[in-house]
Amino acid sequence: MPSPTRPSASHRGPGPRAVALAVALAVLVGAVGTAFAQGGGAGKPAGPPTVDENDLIGLLDVRVEGVSDVAADVFARHIEESLGIAGLKVAPRARLREHLAGTPWNAACLIGACLKELKTHAGVATVIEAALVGIGPSYHYTITLLDTETGAILRQIARKCDVCPTDEAFTNAALDVVELIQDQRGQPAVTAAAAAGQRAERSAAGRRATRRAALALIGAAIVAGAGGAYLWSRDEDRVGAAAVGAAGAFAVAGVTCLGVSFSF
Repeated sequence: MPSPTRPSASHRGPGPRAVALAVALAVLVGAVGTAFAQGGGAGKPAGPPTVDENDLIGLLDVRVEGVSDVAADVFARHIEESLGIAGLKVAPRARLREHLAGTPWNAACLIGACLKELKTHAGVATVIEAALVGIGPSYHYTITLLDTETGAILRQIARKCDVCPTDEAFTNAALDVVELIQDQRGQPAVTAAAAAGQRAERSAAGRRATRRAALALIGAAIVAGAGGAYLWSRDEDRVGAAAVGAAGAFAVAGVTCLGVSFSF
């Protein structure tokens, strides 16, 4: 009676070592996911105190001249961050336009009774309009706070920053936005040092979190690559190829995260 033929290594199912390695890789992937989750939480600033919807501030218009095309977005981001640090609730320009789509309001309405559409459809009681002009090494800016119920100007600041970098001018103007609103509400002012310190702390936390995730991914790539090579040496070609593919993906993601961590 012929003896049963033993299947070749290439046709056998994964051996115990292959299964163990697969489990180890799954655990490692879970650890990387945990690192991402913890990193993401570490990089997020604590939310500002909640405020009544009637206190929502809309960033209606931001205009810049004499600087690069992307400067308006950077300037708007400075304003939004400073308002958030001060615990003020802000509705960005994009959000306002989403709420106002299909209403009688149009982008040319910056003062007067037409602003009431923002109160009705976007729920903002006051709006900010900011204009900044670069003249050589100097910057002139005007910040205006308006009441959407009446369309009237509540407060306005017109200042200039002589011989200063663009980022410094943006920061000064953003802090003046906060000062304007807090003066209107009788709230204590946020100092420039406090705002700068909180912004730097958030950036540092984001860098640390991203680098932790990068190291976890690179570690996963090393383990997966070594496991794939071992499996190939044991004729576990299919599982070995999968492990090597995972190693490549982990390596690319790790290097990308590491590069991103140096960008902020």
